[in-house]
Amino acid sequence: MRVVYSIGSKLAGGGIGTTAYHAVRGIFRAGHLARVICLGYEPTEIPGDLIRSLWFPSRRYLRIPPLHYYWFKDRSYDRRAAKLVLEGTDVFHGWNSHCLASLRRAKALGALTFVERGSAHSAVQTRLLEEEHARFGLRPPAELRKLADRCIAEYEAADYVHVPSEFVRRSFLEVGFPPHKLVEGPYGVDVARFKPSPLPEQFTALFVGNIGLQKGVPDLLAAWARAGMRGTGRLVLLGWVEDESARLVESYRSRCAFETPGFASDVGAAYAGASVAVLPSIQDGYPLVVLEAMASGRPVIVSENTGTKDAVREGVDGFVVPIRSPDAIAEKLAWCRDHPAELAEMGRAARARACEFPWERSGSELVAAYERVWR
Repeated sequence: MRVVYSIGSKLAGGGIGTTAYHAVRGIFRAGHLARVICLGYEPTEIPGDLIRSLWFPSRRYLRIPPLHYYWFKDRSYDRRAAKLVLEGTDVFHGWNSHCLASLRRAKALGALTFVERGSAHSAVQTRLLEEEHARFGLRPPAELRKLADRCIAEYEAADYVHVPSEFVRRSFLEVGFPPHKLVEGPYGVDVARFKPSPLPEQFTALFVGNIGLQKGVPDLLAAWARAGMRGTGRLVLLGWVEDESARLVESYRSRCAFETPGFASDVGAAYAGASVAVLPSIQDGYPLVVLEAMASGRPVIVSENTGTKDAVREGVDGFVVPIRSPDAIAEKLAWCRDHPAELAEMGRAARARACEFPWERSGSELVAAYERVWR
């Protein structure tokens, strides 16, 4: 079986590039990797002669709105990547929004085709984000629906859509997508990189991710204000503040104290300095930060629309709360602050649970999925 894998991002470069790398590594170790196409890559065990690296200027050079940038980047990448799909490819696997032309090329060559969708079905994602913008009096980006249309065209063109969580799978079924075209398999975590450490003396809640509407940050800030944490705890929002949400985020500083130190090169140290990790996303297919926090021995508070909730055992190693529910988040934060001994025990359980999701499992399950449907 010859597999061509395409990701319009930097392979092993963090974020979806990390997820893609571990998939590619599993395919390579199984002896099936014919080629990987990407936008740059970090040196790994994948031989350079199997990698075809393309280039596109970064946002800091083009200075255009984020979704406008991604629209042009993804289309440019895909047009060029399609020309690199090999004849004799048995399975082609591309990331959603990066692969419409490549899918068509692969199918013309007789390949079985997969699309990787790491978030909710685009129609559901768009609806949730538009609702969230309306909730806070903001205008959704004009490119949101244009990007969704491209993503949906790829679902329809592919033979299968690979999804990482039950939340994502349900979002596809919600819009009537054929269930037989869905293949589910979770992502993973590097349990050797993220290791447990004692809880900090001061109660500290940690958020890791883009600071904006999609990740539920306004609900977290409202919860922190309601939980009465002033003087008794720290809230650290680790990541970049999205431009459209900057004024909204700043408006909470009069209600509660929180820290926005920016991006951290050593996220492991950030987990070590936290008591609990919080991610109340409005939609999030399978954020890696949840398993990373759990592997670091930290309990988590996540929303029901955070796909990694599949790994969270309620009251054992974390809590699952409804979306848009600051009161529920505040209640769990207060409990965590007031029960340090129980929190430490939950952290130990979280570490053990995270060890059930190594990246090797993710890669091998993906290869097994190919083998089940190939031929």
